[in-house]
Amino acid sequence: MRIQHLISTALTTTILSAAIFTTAGCENADRDQELIRIDAAPHANLVNQAKEDWSWIEGTTWIATSIEGQKPIEGTTLWIRFEGNTWMSGSSGCNQLSGSYERRGIDGLQISKVASTRKHCPQPKGTMQQESRFLHLLSNTDAYHAEPETLTLSTNAVTMLTFKKVEDE
Repeated sequence: MRIQHLISTALTTTILSAAIFTTAGCENADRDQELIRIDAAPHANLVNQAKEDWSWIEGTTWIATSIEGQKPIEGTTLWIRFEGNTWMSGSSGCNQLSGSYERRGIDGLQISKVASTRKHCPQPKGTMQQESRFLHLLSNTDAYHAEPETLTLSTNAVTMLTFKKVEDE
């Protein structure tokens, strides 16, 4: 009799556990369906606005004002310019650079295939190390933020490079 009671209790517990688990799964499924029904129009509007805003970023020369929060070495000028929806050019302080870029969503930016000339600039001191770091940070960019006079490039939500707009001459 006692064994039957234990088996009955274990069976009841198993059935109740399965019922609770199944119910929890239904609640999650309902929640997932709600997420699917969210209106995507506001996000699409932001993406479209970002495309319009890019027009004043593209074709503008941007001079670096900070690299990981530090001013560039005095006597060096680091700059970038985005062109033609996929191509960028610039200077890393000693050498000329070029690469491709792809914008993603609202503020995503991937810079790739960065190449530079191979000149050696021993002066000012630290120029080559700064150049190496600058090229590395460009290649690891995953987002940007721009205002009319300032452009920042970020990696993992941390600002790595800050630029100011070069005024037209």
